[in-house]
Amino acid sequence: NTLIAVHTYIEWTDSQSSVNKMRGCVVCGVSASQWCGGCGNVSYCGVKHQKSHWADHKAACSPFKIEQSAQLGKYLVAGRNLSAGDLILDEEVAVLGPSGDEGSPGVCLGCYFPTHGYKCSTCQAPLCGPACETQSDHAQECEVLAKYDVCQKKPKDLESLISPLRFLLLKSGDTARFKKSIQLSTNIEERKQQADFQITTKKAAEFCDLFPDLTTEEEITKILCIIDTNTFQVLSSGSAHSLSGLYPRVALLNHNCVPNSRLIFRADYSLQVRASVDIKKGSSVFISYTPPFFSLLARMNILQRGKQFLCSCDRCSDPTELGTFLSSIRCLKCLEGFYQPREESWNCTSCDNVLTFEEFSTLDSNLLSVQTRLDKENIEEMKEVLAKYSGKLHPNHALLTETKQHLAAALGRVDGYRYDQMSKEDLELKIKISYELLDICSILEPGISKSRGITLLDLTETKARLIKIEAKDEIKVLEELVLVEKQLKEAQHILQYEDENALEGNVAKQARIQLGQLRGHIVGLQGF
Repeated sequence: NTLIAVHTYIEWTDSQSSVNKMRGCVVCGVSASQWCGGCGNVSYCGVKHQKSHWADHKAACSPFKIEQSAQLGKYLVAGRNLSAGDLILDEEVAVLGPSGDEGSPGVCLGCYFPTHGYKCSTCQAPLCGPACETQSDHAQECEVLAKYDVCQKKPKDLESLISPLRFLLLKSGDTARFKKSIQLSTNIEERKQQADFQITTKKAAEFCDLFPDLTTEEEITKILCIIDTNTFQVLSSGSAHSLSGLYPRVALLNHNCVPNSRLIFRADYSLQVRASVDIKKGSSVFISYTPPFFSLLARMNILQRGKQFLCSCDRCSDPTELGTFLSSIRCLKCLEGFYQPREESWNCTSCDNVLTFEEFSTLDSNLLSVQTRLDKENIEEMKEVLAKYSGKLHPNHALLTETKQHLAAALGRVDGYRYDQMSKEDLELKIKISYELLDICSILEPGISKSRGITLLDLTETKARLIKIEAKDEIKVLEELVLVEKQLKEAQHILQYEDENALEGNVAKQARIQLGQLRGHIVGLQGF
């Protein structure tokens, strides 16, 4: 009785959507529309298999609890002591659609691959071919688009309508998902104080004009705010087009600029959350809503504009950002100290020079502009940025750190700097900046973060190639490769949780293959 009471089933009925197709029963593999009510992370074909699996599943069930407070709203805490790597959440996407960003290339509304002029025979929406008319995500909105002739009325901005329309259609097609999704935070009162809220209300009015009698301006405004507040950027399988995905349970995760969990996007557009460090029972589970290598003011701007709050985590509250000095600019007067934040100003750590908030904000904004406009394929440009700004900023400043990250990724991959084309100096440069990145990652993205795994993966390949170039005796080579193997094992351990079939999970496959090859090489050397 306790088993059934605690683990009630949650049923999902989105049979039309290829993205939201039913998963297999964890016991027998057949299609299963019923989920464990304790964690929602596994599905079953029926009560018999749920009961038989309980002995295996019990230890992994209920990894989180939903709490609520006046300040934070609903949020997740660890339901038991969690170890790094433990699965916290595994959730299918509730609403998936094109991001609708201005200037983004048009894509098929069914599979999100580029279109080549083909139009849906029913509603005239852009598709890649006949198959996507009935066997894709597009099927859910096709009839509605045709009924209101929307593709003819608004052909240029159609993508921006798809996610809110699919959200709205859950109301009749999947009431359980709609109820969960419509309860998510809107921050609408705070949004009303922002100038761009007028854009949201305008979009709502246009939506109602295009779909008369389908919804109200109040309801669609709420949906637009929920989408803006809670969706995650998702890369479409194969084409890497930017999509927006709504995951109602994952959306309850609170923010911290030093996260204790990690997101893993899978090939079927489901999203996993795993602990990246050990988390004690009752402690909040955090992800970061901001890039790790953005300055304090840049992060605050993102959170205030997009999420309507200011962060007061340990990192943001510490003038040194936990000793990383990621926002520190060298003093313009003494050229020795670095500016650090005080209540209303930024003060030099070595002299009496003080910048007002506005003065420092201008400097910070100019640096962010350089950082966000970097050509990640242009190695010479990135080297020039490091040379130009190294004397003006703290060595760990956001601009320098993110430039190093992109430079490390480009070296060995970009034409003219592929591994077989790289000089010894460039190999040594990549190794040097990789170690610097690992030091910062250990503070800002601790534990088994994906950033650490990828950095280690790149580092080990570079070190192995440098060892080969330096042509030492076999005993010395063997000793150094054994050390490389240890780092590569760590990389493989971190990246094993990625889905090898997903666009972002290819690094897991690379780590597995490279570790096997390195082990084979080491065994060969040990045989001599």
